[in-house]
Amino acid sequence: MRPTKILLVSPVSQNKILGEDFYFKLPLLALPSLAAYTPPDCEVSMIDERVQKLDENVDVDLVGITSMTALAPRAYQIADRFRSRGVTVVMGGMHPSARPEEALNHCNSVVVGEGELVWPQLVEDFKQGRLKRIYKAEQLFDMTGTRLPRWDITDKNLYSPVDFIETTRGCPLSCHFCAVTNFFGGHYRTKPLELIERMVAEVKPTPKRLALKNMVFFVDDNIVGNRTHCKELLTMLKAYKIQWVGQASITVTRDEEIMKLMSETRCLGLLIGMESLSEEVLAECHKKVNRPSEYLAAVEKLHQYGIGAKASFIVGFDHDDVTVFDQLAGFVRKSNLDSVYFSILTPYPGTRFYDQMESEGRILHHNWEKYDTAHVVFKPARMTPEQLQQGFFKLYKKALSFSSIAQRLWRARTQLQFFLPDNLAFRYCIRKLAKARRNEPD
Repeated sequence: MRPTKILLVSPVSQNKILGEDFYFKLPLLALPSLAAYTPPDCEVSMIDERVQKLDENVDVDLVGITSMTALAPRAYQIADRFRSRGVTVVMGGMHPSARPEEALNHCNSVVVGEGELVWPQLVEDFKQGRLKRIYKAEQLFDMTGTRLPRWDITDKNLYSPVDFIETTRGCPLSCHFCAVTNFFGGHYRTKPLELIERMVAEVKPTPKRLALKNMVFFVDDNIVGNRTHCKELLTMLKAYKIQWVGQASITVTRDEEIMKLMSETRCLGLLIGMESLSEEVLAECHKKVNRPSEYLAAVEKLHQYGIGAKASFIVGFDHDDVTVFDQLAGFVRKSNLDSVYFSILTPYPGTRFYDQMESEGRILHHNWEKYDTAHVVFKPARMTPEQLQQGFFKLYKKALSFSSIAQRLWRARTQLQFFLPDNLAFRYCIRKLAKARRNEPD
């Protein structure tokens, strides 16, 4: 009896900041992780459209498609084409989980939430001809049962030389614009340290010239969220010659012991979600752990330990008016940030912010492709949609000018080999996105 052939697909869309033209082709962790829970009598393959061309006539029995909101139109297009051939299609990820009935217009079944607990049963049900419309786990996945990702279904040579490793899931901050808490739960769940060490031990130096060697990105939303776990992780990393980057809350800079361990384990940089310079905005979005008065000192603290600082900010909150763009541009000049990432506030389905905007009649449209944090899709409170859109691009133009990049990196002098390519890649993508925006119909 021939094995069941399963194709896992990650779609891509043009004209996105992190779309198909982004300079760094970063590995995809979700589908190799899900593949690890596929029954052994199945044959699994994967297509990541950022680096591979999808053959829609490939011989497969079951197609699984993951999708975030901005990629939903492309995901639905793929699903429709496979279903037109009589191939069974399953969808999962953030957007189908938030809008399963919408997704079911394009597929046979939807996985709501984390897939590890329901994927094996779904595959067995498919083989037995009893596939259900919706599969939803009754509880969050117990991370102690984590399996190693199936990297054998990917071609690592197609990606930038960095290993993606997840050590925790969940977030208790519950920011009103973020879908992480709804999707992954409101407390930190940790993977066994022994399993994480196995993944770290498998990191191999890249043969690519000029590339950073033994590079790891810890994809946790907040690597310092569980301090005990973080300390154990960093202590373990001392034995390995890796370099790494990650994401953390600004509270990390208040912990000298953790900062020292990060420096000793060759942390090149951290993405810090500063979000806003306004105390009112931070209260509005329920991110009260941030204290804008400490931002400059936090950046300086990171630099003291040789760790680069990349800050993310969001524009378009109800307390924001047109002055927010100059305020942020001034802060970036003053702060010596190694890199910066700006987003337009976006009401993603499944978040409290989306529910608020929907109830207030402020959603402009449901063209999901524009829900990419670079387009305005709701009515701001204190400026027009066009003012928000134009301010966003002007802010990026100032922050990523060659003079701004040079001045910031010269003053920071931390991890130039990492942050110079980072700045230039984002500059290229933003300029291309702004050009595409000018050509879009109103």
